[in-house]
Amino acid sequence: MSKRILYISYFYPPLGGPAVLRNLKTVKYLSKHGFSVDVITPSDREYLCRDESLQVQQHERKLFRTRSLDPMTVMRSLRRTDKKQASKLYMETPERFKAFFRGLWPIDNKIGWLPFLIQTGKKALRQRDYDLIYISMGPFSAGLGAYRLSRLSGLPLVLDLRDYWTLLNDYEMQNFAWQKALSRHWEKKLYRHASLIATATQGIQDDLCEAFGADLSAKCITVYNGWDEEDFSSLSEPVKDEGFVLAYFGNIYARRSLAKFYDAMARLRDEDLLPPNTRIKLYGNFFREVTQEAAESPVSDLIEFVPQLDHKEAIMAMRNSQVLLLVLNSSGPRGTLSSKIFEYLRCQNPILAMVPAHHEAARLLRQCGHDYICAMESQDSIYHCLKRLISEYDPDKRYEVPLNLQRERQVQHLAESIARL
Repeated sequence: MSKRILYISYFYPPLGGPAVLRNLKTVKYLSKHGFSVDVITPSDREYLCRDESLQVQQHERKLFRTRSLDPMTVMRSLRRTDKKQASKLYMETPERFKAFFRGLWPIDNKIGWLPFLIQTGKKALRQRDYDLIYISMGPFSAGLGAYRLSRLSGLPLVLDLRDYWTLLNDYEMQNFAWQKALSRHWEKKLYRHASLIATATQGIQDDLCEAFGADLSAKCITVYNGWDEEDFSSLSEPVKDEGFVLAYFGNIYARRSLAKFYDAMARLRDEDLLPPNTRIKLYGNFFREVTQEAAESPVSDLIEFVPQLDHKEAIMAMRNSQVLLLVLNSSGPRGTLSSKIFEYLRCQNPILAMVPAHHEAARLLRQCGHDYICAMESQDSIYHCLKRLISEYDPDKRYEVPLNLQRERQVQHLAESIARL
């Protein structure tokens, strides 16, 4: 008999983005490995990224849609206008105001989902005999609901950590010391209670064990986001953009910035070192700070914003670009990865990686032959790295593809660990 999993995730289609993709693909490949998965997720929410095309890839046996009183769900329910795009209020409110508001809540601002999650989880547990409960975090407040359901049912709990919790130092999640102490208490409690902890990067696992106890390593595994080969196998052959396109995909937030990259590009243009018809394309829905930074840059005339594409269209655009841009601030934890790195690697195009030279992202890139690595905060570093990339650019060069980082193989590793429970 297949194992039956009650899977809890705040992020699921019709939303889009890396968190949704991780959950969607995890459920997909757990199902293909013989697991029977039911998913609990809130009803529609306000979010910067939506991708209804992903719904055809859903493989859960049953989907439980719940109510929620978290701000993003309430905001969506109050809207009467077109709901296919994120609201102007959400996208254009200055980040400092949003950060202050987010920091007012205990644990996190999605805690309004907690009572509905528990209520729906109890109902699901009455309807079916599950073998385990699986929770994708964040939001980390949802972990309290998974813990409650695990204790009530006696079922083992699997934690999937897509990011750092209290060890995150990129930005403040909470405004007051009592909130941080409460989060730290629950983080420790959940790690001790869990039967298995899956982390999205090796660095998260290492830092978690260092902070909360080396003995936790016995129940930790790393499950990278990877890429789904099925997303690539159905694509036509790449048709490169005309000119020389440097493309960025996703959002830019926290301490991440392209300001020094823009300055380096301006310097190269002043020295007449840019290839003909050079353009910078930013794909996605970007917050006010990002569009303002671009507008005020010395190369604003080279920058084009392309609204968020469906996932398949985004992959095609990645493959058709000459250079792919990656940006991570040096002050972030060593295990911080942008999930797009895996699809970038699969595309086999040159990657200008403005990332910390000794952190996990740089290590993964070097393993596949990518060595255009420079510091996001240094115009000189970016300038020299980009100058070398342009001089060495070969449109026919293809980089190594790390086959072990396919999503299916990563989830197979997860499935084997779950089966042992």
